[in-house]
This record gives sequence, C-alpha cells and structure tokens, in this order.
Amino acid sequence: MADPHVISALRAKRAEVAGLIDSLERLLAQHRADLMHLDGVLRLYQPDRDPEAIRPRQVRGRNRYFGRGELSRLCREAFRDAPGLLSVAELVAAVIAAKGFDAGDRVLRDRIDDLVKAALGPMRRSGSVEKVGQGRGVMWKLGNGSRNHYSI
Repeated sequence: MADPHVISALRAKRAEVAGLIDSLERLLAQHRADLMHLDGVLRLYQPDRDPEAIRPRQVRGRNRYFGRGELSRLCREAFRDAPGLLSVAELVAAVIAAKGFDAGDRVLRDRIDDLVKAALGPMRRSGSVEKVGQGRGVMWKLGNGSRNHYSI
C-alpha cells in the first residue's frame, strides 16, 4: 500500500488536471460557437462560398524572454559590434550579455540558442544577414539588405 501522503498528492494533481481539462473544454466550446456565428455571417454576405474552405491560421505564441522584434534587433547589434563573422554560439553569448541573463544557466542558454537559430532564418531571407559556410562551422555576418531594412 502506498503512503497516504503520496496518495494525497496524486489525488490533488488529478483534481488539478481534471479542472484544467474542464476549463479548456469550456473555452473550446465557446470558440466553436464563435466560429459558427462567424460562418453564419459570412454565408449571409457570400452565400456562394463555403466558410469551411478558409484555411485556419496558425496562432504563434510569444516567448517570455524577448519582446516583438527584440531578438533580431539584439542579433543585428551584436553583428555591428563584432569585428568579423559570428557563430551562433557567439550570437547567443552576446544576446545573453545584452539582456543581463545568467550566462551559466545551461537551460536558458539552450533555449536562447534555439530562438537565435529560428530568428536567423527570416533575417537571412530578408537579406539582413548572410550565412557563410556550411554545417557545424557555419558563420554569420550582416547582409547588404540590413542597412536598408532596419534602423536602430
């Protein structure tokens, strides 16, 4: 037989998860009702079109470390302050220093590493940064489009 405190903790956790599920189901039901009303209004204005044909848009959550556009701005500042090419690890270190985060926090460093890598893709497509090399030795530099697209 399990200890009473273990059973008590498990029961409390189960109650918490069940409450969360109930709350989310109510929220989902409200969103479905809202969608049904929107579809009805769309059918009034465009009876020949099916609202179901409208593709859902992906909702992206914000990360808790940076405001809108802040990470790409910090990366561009790191590039401008650097004498040459930067690796992702050097960019991460510069971002952590600029934000005043704990450089010894491995979990935070790994998360910011992922965020920097994700931010470099759109920055590359816009021309604000350029990728130099391939694989593990890839380096990054400011692109020609960076001066035209952004100002600090």
